[in-house]
Amino acid sequence: MRVASTRAPSRSAGEGARDIAKAEGTRLARAARSIHGSFIDETIAIVARAGAGTISFAVGSPAREALDLAHADELAAHVLAHDGRGALGYGITEGDDELRDIIADAARRRGMEAAAEDVIVTAGGLQAIDIALRLFIRPGDVAVVESPGFANVLAALRNHGARVLEVAVDADGLDVAAASRLITLSGTSPKLFFVVPNFQNPSGVTLSRERREALIELAAAHGSVVIEDDPYRELRYRGEDLPPIAATARDGVVNIGSFSKTFLPGVRVGWAISDRATVRRMAAAKQTMDSCTSSLSQRLVVAFHRDRDVAVHVEALRALYRPKQARARGALAEHFGDVPVRWNEPEGGFYLWVELPPGVSARRLLDAGLARGVAFVPGDAFAVERDLGSSLRFCYASASLADIDEGVRRLRLAYDDILD
Repeated sequence: MRVASTRAPSRSAGEGARDIAKAEGTRLARAARSIHGSFIDETIAIVARAGAGTISFAVGSPAREALDLAHADELAAHVLAHDGRGALGYGITEGDDELRDIIADAARRRGMEAAAEDVIVTAGGLQAIDIALRLFIRPGDVAVVESPGFANVLAALRNHGARVLEVAVDADGLDVAAASRLITLSGTSPKLFFVVPNFQNPSGVTLSRERREALIELAAAHGSVVIEDDPYRELRYRGEDLPPIAATARDGVVNIGSFSKTFLPGVRVGWAISDRATVRRMAAAKQTMDSCTSSLSQRLVVAFHRDRDVAVHVEALRALYRPKQARARGALAEHFGDVPVRWNEPEGGFYLWVELPPGVSARRLLDAGLARGVAFVPGDAFAVERDLGSSLRFCYASASLADIDEGVRRLRLAYDDILD
């Protein structure tokens, strides 16, 4: 008598390999779906498809006139003629020694204790942020952020597995008292706080002196790191200049900056300043990413600082952007003064934060605006869970004065379209 086997039918090695490959493919697909991007990039693509006639208040990019002020062609010719071999080769991971000196010297003038050894040069400010997150965030860690917050950082934190704790900003920046209450309710100490202290992206607000001091105390109480991203600091048009957070509390702070807003965004040169142990760890992480920041880009920045009066250049940028901000506020007052739409008045930077009446969708307004030939970024691009769907970021930096007037006029037409 034959007895039926209870074992599963034997399978070939090829079938087993195919199952393993299928399982791995499923895992990779799931991981790919978990990568978070930014709706800002989606908006840029939408604007590009909308046609040349679209007036864009969407992209946080310097004005073309600002790029022309750098005279990059002359700088590049000078660098290649005098330092071509060094500029076109590899460099050290921490960055060009002369550039690190330049960055450290500027930091000292702002009240920070910084030497060249406390600086790492990165491929833009975003790379410095991402490296810092690699050091300080593990899956499940809590990170406190401004809300609305910098969209790229919100995506980066989620990609690193952080639990994002959104804290509202008001006219004085991050509400530190509210942050303390939310931390208590969460039952977990945050690993880091992320702030843009001056002319914040996207809202344009500045963290007040009192709140900077309160944030330092709150972070110290929880043993948290503070990452301050400060690319707009030089673009102050009025009001009191405030010291960096890192000038008050060097320990536990990573100060990040970029030459993208005051020189050329395309060179992709930024930096981080922190204690030397942190800088060494950041350098070790960067070595597995790109080994070193472009030597040519770094030498262009060095040549710019060596051969030009940077203070005069920055003042020229302020003179360029100050009337654009004033024109944007004036155009909004002219075209939206009779409806319940509100906007703020930042003291510098690139952005205004516009609040529509409750229930009015900024995404619907974007669709209507594109049909009218105007674009912006809806507010929900700058949040993880908070409802900012009735707000929008208005960037006036790259538009001409005439385009600001015409663009706001078109925006009002689009607003009326969605209310009809």
